[in-house]
Amino acid sequence: MTAQVAVVTGANRNPGIGYEIVRGLAQRLPSGSTVILTARNPAMGEVAARELRGEGLSGVQAVQLDIASSDSVEAFRRKVEEGHGGIDILVNNAGIAFPLNDNTPFHEQARQTVDVNYRGTKRMMEAFLPLLKPGGRMIGISSSSGQLGSSWAKEVQQRLLAKDLTIAQLDAIAEESVAAAETTTTHREAGFPGSAYGTSKALMTQLHRLMAQRVEAPGLVTAVCPGLCRTHMATGRGTCMSNVLWVGSFFAGSSAAGGADTPLWLALEVSEEERATMHSKFVKGRAVAPY
Repeated sequence: MTAQVAVVTGANRNPGIGYEIVRGLAQRLPSGSTVILTARNPAMGEVAARELRGEGLSGVQAVQLDIASSDSVEAFRRKVEEGHGGIDILVNNAGIAFPLNDNTPFHEQARQTVDVNYRGTKRMMEAFLPLLKPGGRMIGISSSSGQLGSSWAKEVQQRLLAKDLTIAQLDAIAEESVAAAETTTTHREAGFPGSAYGTSKALMTQLHRLMAQRVEAPGLVTAVCPGLCRTHMATGRGTCMSNVLWVGSFFAGSSAAGGADTPLWLALEVSEEERATMHSKFVKGRAVAPY
């Protein structure tokens, strides 16, 4: 089989879903493949890559990347294009989430979370879509917290799910959500769920739906919920809530490796027939889930 090139953003934390996706790709891609592990902090990225290479996964490389910076994304894109020509797999894993007890004002949380989780992911997809090889895969690590339900106004849901929704219109909804975030109350009054993270992930899921329209079969673009996992972001912050989630993950969740299962399945195992079913959809537990 032909060697492949994969990129996984935000993959330096162990335990972490991105880290486990890098490990799984490096273990299972054909000999000679390259898996690029990106991290905002270059020292942390190098430590993670060395750990994985110490397991015999010689194809793992670490590269500094901040998806919130246009300059950083462009420099990374040039590096990948000059070194490899194109990519076979892009996993959009990088993201942020403020702890529930964080004192940062809600409007600042909304600005930062949307800028990283939605706009940063969009920046990566637009930069790397021209480098995606035929049959390539773009997989976004989203969340069921971004599923559209009773906490969203029907009018906003309809706009997000419109078949003719454009990227420009999605950008406008993103900015409306930030403008409404004076408080969680005003956020809800404007039709949003009162969660900066949930809003950003809903936007990210719909972004993958729209970007899928630019990728022809047998390519695959989809957003994934990994479920509740024992990772630093969800259960490793040392707060009361993260400790509760850590305990709960043993009953209704999984390890970080478990969270990597569906993304790895989509990247490595699905048949062309299955790809057609999963393309542009929201996936959880190896099955299509409602937006």
